[in-house]
Amino acid sequence: MTPRPRKKGNKDLPENLYAQKRGSRIYYSYRNPETTKYHGFGFNKKEAIDAAIQLNNILVQRPDLIGRVVHSKDTLKEYLEYFRDEIIPQKRVNGQPLSDSTVREYSRLIKTFIAELGHHGFETIRQSHIAEYLNTRSTAEVYNKHRALLVMIFRQAVSDEKYPDNIAEKIVKRDMDKTKRHPLTLEQYELIYKHASKPIRNAMELSLNALQRRSDIQSWRFDSKHDDYYRVIIQKTRKHGINSNIEIPASLPVAYSAAGARTLDDIVRNCRDEYACPYLVHEPRQRRKESKEKTHSMQLSVKQISDGFAEAREAAGIKMENPPTFHELLALGESLREKQGWTTKQLQLLRGHRKEKTTQDYLDRHIEWVRIEMPEILSK
Repeated sequence: MTPRPRKKGNKDLPENLYAQKRGSRIYYSYRNPETTKYHGFGFNKKEAIDAAIQLNNILVQRPDLIGRVVHSKDTLKEYLEYFRDEIIPQKRVNGQPLSDSTVREYSRLIKTFIAELGHHGFETIRQSHIAEYLNTRSTAEVYNKHRALLVMIFRQAVSDEKYPDNIAEKIVKRDMDKTKRHPLTLEQYELIYKHASKPIRNAMELSLNALQRRSDIQSWRFDSKHDDYYRVIIQKTRKHGINSNIEIPASLPVAYSAAGARTLDDIVRNCRDEYACPYLVHEPRQRRKESKEKTHSMQLSVKQISDGFAEAREAAGIKMENPPTFHELLALGESLREKQGWTTKQLQLLRGHRKEKTTQDYLDRHIEWVRIEMPEILSK
């Protein structure tokens, strides 16, 4: 942008230095080109010119790399906002954009980063600050999740020449804790089912038998049926392009149904009611609440499914430390399918897992112990 021509009285002065007549004397002021604020430099013309030249070298020209770093206006807060608003929407994994749930989760974490780390500038942030922040996380799982996103953010910052190296990546991952949630038993399933609302019952039946996560149950539509198969796009593995687009037979026999259904098609039909909603898991809402998770006012959000299950569990009297959550339906469903004769590989395809070991980890939550009885003669 071409600066405005200087007035006659200022033409012999450096850029941003201005002269004003005060009585019989000339007073000099410097206009900061970044803040547009004026600063008084007094009546001495030579001193005012020398100071203006020095400031222009720093604030306007910035010819040296040190000046670029020291006087950069970029704060970590500003860069985190930029990463959230500009970088995340453009991210692709194997050509696929991030799922809506992943974008929401990243945005939630970045909000925490801004609150706890955003006061730093790139010139002051250190590896120790990141480590201290991570060490305050509640579990190893949360620690590693926050670390992974910080690694991604600093990798971009290095690429953008905002920071010299990826200090988050230098911090080691924390060893994962053993899962503390109690596995869900079939008896508990029946009790929770009795105390659950109709949409939560439908979600439970779908998850137990189709072995799909909350986000996939939440987005399952009635019109997903094609040629006697229900098409499901598994959100968690979609970006990896492996086993993410599956077709489940409508005639799939149930593993167990508290509603008396015999096939997956029966379970889907049980989700129909007098309300016109395209989603299987739904209920009429007295108050319409906007949510990024929902495209229809009657559709339940992932949180509403989890909360509804937890409320029914409490009403059923299942109270313990680390009680089973909705997610435990998957491990119970796998165990029931295994008893029907399904192989680990077949279960892996239905779950959309990339690794067979992941499927086996869920099966191991329902190991059955065989009690050894001593011969009668030894027990006497």
